[in-house]
Amino acid sequence: MKTTDVGYVGEQIAALHLQKSGHTILFTNFRNRNGEIDIISISEEVLYCTEVKNWSNSLHFHPLCVFNETKKKRMKKLYYYLIKKHPALVHLTVSFSLAHINEKREVHFYSHLF
Repeated sequence: MKTTDVGYVGEQIAALHLQKSGHTILFTNFRNRNGEIDIISISEEVLYCTEVKNWSNSLHFHPLCVFNETKKKRMKKLYYYLIKKHPALVHLTVSFSLAHINEKREVHFYSHLF
């Protein structure tokens, strides 16, 4: 399976998990020249900007390792671009989040990372 296929499958698994958890998916693969946010969803007055990663459990990592300063800046710029294009979302609290998909296709969701 190609890397792009693995990414797509992971995003589908994460989106289904979020929907089952009560999220409404607004956008997938929301992008501009600054980068991409894999999934943008709403749940209980919170706008979740979620990065999706497929990693095996053998890779011990802390979720914050995904978000170096460059990644954080890009996601924030994308968030500001999003609310500029969709001003009705500006009132929502934002949560920059991670959906980790392991080799068993289990989803570990980490919200409010930064």
